[in-house]
Amino acid sequence: MNGRRTGQVLLMLAGLIAWAVQFTIIYAVTSTLCGREWADATILGVGSVHAIVLLTTLAALGVAGWSLLWSRCVHGRLGEAAAASDRFMSQAGALISGLSLVVILWQGIPAFILPACA
Repeated sequence: MNGRRTGQVLLMLAGLIAWAVQFTIIYAVTSTLCGREWADATILGVGSVHAIVLLTTLAALGVAGWSLLWSRCVHGRLGEAAAASDRFMSQAGALISGLSLVVILWQGIPAFILPACA
């Protein structure tokens, strides 16, 4: 794979990568803090589990949102003469990033509805 195609694949998968990192961090931190009974600790007046979930979710939303916007920008710059694979990858990147935004929210919201170590 040349460098250009590698960049296209990474842009296309950036939303999924952000979601996977968020998923891993949320569950690793929650299980560690709850297992060691440190979930009652606070960070700036907010429970440690909730604070980490919030920060991780916001960071993942930022990456997926950036990926969505960048994919749309790349697709807009492609002309009619562009290769079909380039158009497909930019459209797929926008779709994947948009779906990743939904999944990231779906993963982060329950942390604020349910108790930390329920």
